[in-house]
Formats: sequence, C-alpha cells, structure tokens
Amino acid sequence: MKVLITGGTGYLGQALTRHLLQLPDFDAEATQVRIYSRGEATQARMASEIRDERVRYLVGDVRDRNRLERAMEGC
Repeated sequence: MKVLITGGTGYLGQALTRHLLQLPDFDAEATQVRIYSRGEATQARMASEIRDERVRYLVGDVRDRNRLERAMEGC
C-alpha cells in the first residue's frame, strides 16, 4: 500500500504518518508513506524526527498538477 499525504509536514500530516507507520498491516516492504509539501526545511525537520525507510519526502505544490500526478503514481 502506498499513501500520499499532501501538506504532510503539518500537524495533521505528521500525526497521520505516525499512525500509519504503527499499523500492523503497514509492515510489508511495498508499503510507503509519501509526504508531499512545499517546504524543504520542514521536510528535513520531519525526516530527522521520523526516521523510517517507509517514508519518502517529495517537494511540490498541490497547484502544480503535473508534479502532483507524478507524486500520486501507484497510490
């Protein structure tokens, strides 16, 4: 399962990420949480707090349709 969280570095995005990573069904190698947000600095800060290989950080804006569609591939 792959999940995309837009605005993922915000309070709700971080809480949802932590919750998903704790789910028992979220252990397989094919699982991934994609954090999609505009801020590289906030992504770096989140990555230092949530150190998990299942989390992938993508910089982009939801107004950029092409970038958002690429981020959604496989989700």
